[in-house]
Order: sequence, then C-alpha cells, then structure tokens
Amino acid sequence: MKAIEINQHLNAQFSELKPGTVDRVIYGDPDREVEGIAVAWMPYRWALERARELGANVLVTHEPTFYSHRDLEGDMADEPASKDKQAFIDDLDITVIRCHDVWDALPEIGIPFAWGNFLELGEPVGGERYYNVYEVDPQPARDFARHVAGRTTELGQPTVEFYGDPDREIRTVGLGTGCISSPFKLYELGADLAISVDDIVRAWVAGEWCQDEGRPLLVVNHCVTEEPGMVTLAQYLEAVYPDIPISHIPQQCTYQSITA
Repeated sequence: MKAIEINQHLNAQFSELKPGTVDRVIYGDPDREVEGIAVAWMPYRWALERARELGANVLVTHEPTFYSHRDLEGDMADEPASKDKQAFIDDLDITVIRCHDVWDALPEIGIPFAWGNFLELGEPVGGERYYNVYEVDPQPARDFARHVAGRTTELGQPTVEFYGDPDREIRTVGLGTGCISSPFKLYELGADLAISVDDIVRAWVAGEWCQDEGRPLLVVNHCVTEEPGMVTLAQYLEAVYPDIPISHIPQQCTYQSITA
C-alpha cells in the first residue's frame, strides 16, 4: 500500500471535505510503500525521529509541519527553519500526511467527541459540527473546573485557566474542536460553562467579558484537548489496516510551568 492511499482513505470518510483542504501528503514521497504508520498530534522533530524508531515510514499528524496552517503554501514556507526541517525529513526518509479537517468533523470518534469522552461527559445533548454541549449534574463551576483539572493532569496540565464566577451553578458544558472553540458560540448553543483552548482565548476579549458577565470559562492547552482524538485516530487506523504496524506517539501540554 502507498502512503497516498492512507490520505485518500481518510479524506473519503468526510463527504463535505472542501477541495482546498489541508488534509494531504504534506511532505515526502506520496508513493512510498508503507511499512508502518505512526500517529502524532504535532510533527515535532522528536516525534518524527520517534516514528522512525518505532519502524514507521509514514507519520499521520493533525497539525502543521512547517509552522503555518497551510504548511509549505503558507507564509513560513521560505523561512530557514522550514528549509532545515525539509532536509531533516529527507534524511529520515519519512512521509508526512495531515489529517486535520476530517478528524475535526468526523462524528463519534473525531476530536470534539474524543475530548468529551476523555472528560467523562457522556453523550452530547446539543450543539452543531465542531461544537458539543453536554448536561452535567448541577454544581458550582469551580467544582467542574477541578474535575477537568483532574483529567488534564494526566496529559501534563495540572491546572486550567478560569474566568468568570466560580460559584455560579452550571448544568450544561460546551466544548469545541481546537481553535473552533469560541466561548461566545458555546454560550449561544446553550452552555453554562465553556471550555476553550489557549490558542484562541484572549484575556482582553473573552476573558474580560466573562469576568464582567460572570460566565464560567475554562481554558485548556490546545494539545491537551486534542490528544484524546489522536488516540481514536490510531485506533481507527489499526482497525482499517490490521496488517500494518500502527503506533501512537503520546504528546502532552505544549508548554512547561516554571515556578519561583
């Protein structure tokens, strides 16, 4: 089987995929015969090296390889770091495939569903594509925030940012898909408490609004919210390609907390 066939199979799972999707072979030989597949949220250099150590010559990743959403079609294409990373990947002799738009939208096992399952929220009771809303037992927002922090600790984030009124009672929780997690949209969809990612929330916009309005908002690291979806992606590939070795390369919170 060729690397491009993995990309074609994944893209075929979402009938509404747009022609300009970023879900494609990002770098490397699309006609490479697949010996093993690794799955990782971000294709850091260390993750690419780890994939080769695990015997994979194809890496399926969710996020960009070359520091821009559109990879080598973006504004970072000519940067020295991008050029250096191309040479690095050439030396590793590995093909990188991106599965972003598909896995963000796929029902039941895609990013928002996997994130909700990781938080033990059960089945969604509302929402729309990229956004899910769940019912929870009535409780102060502070208590639910502690529950989330207990779960995210497993992925390297022992604390979560909180805006709004921690004593406000909540009955519904909303979450989104990575950067498609606007707290304003989640409140519109009926969430009492919104969970968004650190790549989208601005303290002087959503943070200020939530403080003024008392609306509870949790902010979680982008990787932490999407790592559960990388587990389901690896599991999916294992089911589709049972004769090919599949490896999941775990990743955690993308920053380090340094205290005095």
